[in-house]
Amino acid sequence: MCGRYALHKNLAEIAARYHAEVGNDGLWDWQPNYNIAPGTVIPVIALDGRRTPKAVPMRWGLHPHWKKEPPEGKPMFNARVETASEKPSFRTPFRRRRCLIPVNGWYEWDRYEGAKRPYYIREKAEETTAFAGLWDQWRVDEGITLLSVTILTTAATGQMKHLHHRMPVRLSEEHWDEWMDWDSKPDRLLVNKLGSDDLKWYEVSDEVNSGRATGEDLILPL
Repeated sequence: MCGRYALHKNLAEIAARYHAEVGNDGLWDWQPNYNIAPGTVIPVIALDGRRTPKAVPMRWGLHPHWKKEPPEGKPMFNARVETASEKPSFRTPFRRRRCLIPVNGWYEWDRYEGAKRPYYIREKAEETTAFAGLWDQWRVDEGITLLSVTILTTAATGQMKHLHHRMPVRLSEEHWDEWMDWDSKPDRLLVNKLGSDDLKWYEVSDEVNSGRATGEDLILPL
């Protein structure tokens, strides 16, 4: 599971990191946020029709293209990699609409003596990395579509299993372009998904429990 994450780069830095153009004619912006929750409109890297990587805004919480009703209830912010190719909500995006979700780190909670304690998890190299994601588009009205995205998750490995049983799917940078390419075979790429050896994590303040808290102090170790 991944229900909160941090991205503390601005839009220009994000586009440069992923060799992408800023989509939507530059009519949107992104400010660093250390406590991103489902339902937030976030930067996502996906290929356009010319196979050019674009940084575009998408709602975190996938809304399938075949739904008749608008989004309601709890957003589908995660998709299990083990079943994504089979589930009606995810199978078309898994096959044709794959993307990268820029991220600096994410949060998980463990339980100790009845209380949940938040931990911040990031790569040891402290680079801006990416989660493997799936996106879809839902027609809102004539000429208007809602773009939405979900994060693929997998079984936790190594020491991460002691913190949480699931973790986001990450691929090494050499596989990023191929992951977004709709002609590639996702199952073949997922054989190369990263484990937890390159990660570190530490306990942080429970202020992150509040969706109103978004500042840099949230990722400071206790």
